[in-house]
Amino acid sequence: MRRQVSLIATATAAGFLMSLFAVSVWAAEITEEKAKAIALENAGVNAESVTFIRAEQDWDDGRNIYEVEFLTKSQEEYDYELLAENGDILAIDYEKKATTVTSDKNGTELTMKQAEELALKHAGQDLDTVTMLKQKREIEDGRLVYEVEFYTSDYRKYEYEIDGRSGDILAWDYDADSDFARNDAMHRAGNTKSETTAAKQKSSRKEPAKEGEISREEVKALALKTADLKEDQVTWGRLYKEYDDGRLIYKGEFFHNQMEYEFEIDVASGAVLDWDVESVYD
Repeated sequence: MRRQVSLIATATAAGFLMSLFAVSVWAAEITEEKAKAIALENAGVNAESVTFIRAEQDWDDGRNIYEVEFLTKSQEEYDYELLAENGDILAIDYEKKATTVTSDKNGTELTMKQAEELALKHAGQDLDTVTMLKQKREIEDGRLVYEVEFYTSDYRKYEYEIDGRSGDILAWDYDADSDFARNDAMHRAGNTKSETTAAKQKSSRKEPAKEGEISREEVKALALKTADLKEDQVTWGRLYKEYDDGRLIYKGEFFHNQMEYEFEIDVASGAVLDWDVESVYD
């Protein structure tokens, strides 16, 4: 009888310790308010200048993350992805919603080199420490825009859209760990391996889909079917959810034979809403 009581007491104590451990693990994760504060501080924006802010937890490549989105009074939209475990910033999207198109046709235009310098300065990088992927000049909605894309030696990827006359940064994206950057670096070094070990591990992880939503794996399958490609033929870039005109969509990208595929897919129906393919060197 005494032995039985002892065993029960030991089991109870072990269960209690396990419950304390579980509580301590969850307690280590940042809160929703902390996630918002980290995003605002990184953007250099105070709470008083924000007209809308939203944060929600999601599951991404086997990790618990926070998606933080906010809009400033000057119509600048920021989207952050933070690791819930410690608040590390995984990705940033920025877009200047309200801009004025310069109508002076004879005004001074930036050179591509000047646009590159602006992008590098904003990213805190030097030209001799990055690999350039894209340097493109085009007209968008009557405005001259430079697109500059590059990655660092530790595979952080940056994309910029810069006004060709004013030098304003219209949009920029940041990816803390880009599979495409790794793949491109290997390709430039003469390695023909199409996927890194990390990319394979990421592609094998499953994410539970919420009720009424398609899963990440289903989104990938739809995108590959649209491109008429198979999983082992591509390298995946970013794949994330965001609200667009009140509708929740998946935005994503993947790469095949130096071509970049970008898409938008409705989370509820699986309909392909937008599709774009271009060379990574355009």
